[in-house]
Amino acid sequence: GTPPIAEAIGLGAAIRYLEGIGMEEVFRHERELAEYATEKLRGVPGVTLYGPRNSSERVGVIAFNIEDIHPHDAASILDRYGIAVRGGHHCAMPLMRRLGIKGAVRASFSVYNTREDADRLAEAIIAAQKVFTHT
Repeated sequence: GTPPIAEAIGLGAAIRYLEGIGMEEVFRHERELAEYATEKLRGVPGVTLYGPRNSSERVGVIAFNIEDIHPHDAASILDRYGIAVRGGHHCAMPLMRRLGIKGAVRASFSVYNTREDADRLAEAIIAAQKVFTHT
């Protein structure tokens, strides 16, 4: 078959882009945003956060659930507000079983995200709660 030439070229471009920023800067930015977003979500009633409480142990990913909303439903509702998240087991079904949950919603941050994106995530969760509970 034909080798994935376009994909190899795209991967090379992505690597050059990230190296231009510097991987330490990428990691710092992602961690800072995740810490900021975590603090925002801690202030939203009905949101359960998963993962380390110590920000030095976090990366640019936040897993959470919204009370009384299945993770798949939450992801669909947040999508209506332009918030791209993933809902489900995240290839960690034994962990989900151990936590006693059906799954989780996962928000991931990268170099192109801003604090405003984290603010919009929190606002969209509040809006999703209202849509789902019809209040």
